[in-house]
Amino acid sequence: MVTMIRTSYLRAFEPLEVFPQEERGRWLAHSEAADSTAGAASRRWLVSSALPDGGLAEVDEGAFVRRLGEAVLICPRRTKLRMLAGLLAFRGSVPEAVAEAFIPESQARRAAHELAVLGDHHPHVRSHILHANWHVPLRWFVAFSDSDRILTEDKGGLRIRYEVAMGQAKKRLEHALSVLEESWLDEGVTEAIRELTSWVGEFSDNGLLELDYGSVASTFEPEVLVDDHSAAELAASLEALEAGDVTRSGEIFSEVADRWTQVRTLEVMN
Repeated sequence: MVTMIRTSYLRAFEPLEVFPQEERGRWLAHSEAADSTAGAASRRWLVSSALPDGGLAEVDEGAFVRRLGEAVLICPRRTKLRMLAGLLAFRGSVPEAVAEAFIPESQARRAAHELAVLGDHHPHVRSHILHANWHVPLRWFVAFSDSDRILTEDKGGLRIRYEVAMGQAKKRLEHALSVLEESWLDEGVTEAIRELTSWVGEFSDNGLLELDYGSVASTFEPEVLVDDHSAAELAASLEALEAGDVTRSGEIFSEVADRWTQVRTLEVMN
């Protein structure tokens, strides 16, 4: 039996005009149905350890397209780019024996080579999407406030996403980073926010940042999802830390972290 991996996403949308001319028509030409088909096909190998046959240029996955008034915002899928980087990051984060069992060295070498080729031939290409399995990384919530929260329902059940102007997201992350850098917290927490701030900083201020619980939402009971206000809790923790109330800040953070740790135990179970 194949287990569905629950995945959440952080997507960066940019105005159509910031992309090279040759890409613009391709992004707009893909219908929602085509995007859905491409996304489903790409996810099958995104979570596997075997790279798909064929070169990077053979994967044309389209993009998410958002229209806000007269503005057209684009978030390219670039799933294979994310897969290559993700495979290498995973292999480097676990012991060699474990890494070899999931991602053979031959696959890692191939991933590194293809990533290098992509960088040489298309230096402007970068990933507009971060993804996480079985949870939503707490650092993602720092870019949002509770007013950015959108609760919807579709045939799959209740869904949560957050949306904020990219310029506002950058300001919040930069503020959080300044607070953390002046605190005595674990450097690992600060470094995580620093890396996210750097990634968001690559995109146009006129864009949009979206946090989508994706299929992770289905791991919650509906009433629990309705009551989930993780972004507000992280903001309260940061506010307490800035005010010097380290104890209160830690209590709030621990409550949120414990709740998401329980969700992430599903990864171990599966």
